[in-house]
Amino acid sequence: MAGALYPPPGLVAELDSSLSLLEVGGGRAPAEQQPSPRRAGAENADLLPMVFLCAGCKRPVGDTQSWVTNDEEAGCILLRSAAASVSVDEERKLSKRPGECGCMIETLFCSGCSMTLGNIYRCTPKHLDYKRDLFCFNVDSLESYILGSSEKQALADEEPLTLESRAVLEEVLQRAGTVLKALETRLTAVESSMASLHNKV
Repeated sequence: MAGALYPPPGLVAELDSSLSLLEVGGGRAPAEQQPSPRRAGAENADLLPMVFLCAGCKRPVGDTQSWVTNDEEAGCILLRSAAASVSVDEERKLSKRPGECGCMIETLFCSGCSMTLGNIYRCTPKHLDYKRDLFCFNVDSLESYILGSSEKQALADEEPLTLESRAVLEEVLQRAGTVLKALETRLTAVESSMASLHNKV
């Protein structure tokens, strides 16, 4: 994560559009064309390092290491793999979403809070083949965190305290204590002298 990443412009635009869906209040832009097919693993490595979290309990459910693509029209992102906190209901059902007639899906849910996260498409018509056997997460069920985005840093002393510097500091404090005792002794003597003069008067 040290050093900047420079993904190809196409991938940057695609990830930005996915991030806009994950933002609070972000609207879904109409899709002008069918979502692009699966991305190669080498290209996925160029994406910004991001972790996807369950919106319910904040458990990690996936990251951009397994990124494939996004579907803005359906409001989902597609990953090749998911975290152990994602459970799959292996009971297959027919999708009831518009345009998904004939799709057989398995439901994804969070093992921590049982929140429904999305689906895995096991059987699809030709125009949805790019979704088959991938983890399709609904963006409304996710939150995201970009690694390295934290701004707070631990403040370090300009000169860390070492054994040598500690010894010097103790010596300075000891000298200051000696000076204070000497001043206290002199002050006591002055006060005694003042008291004697006052008694004589």
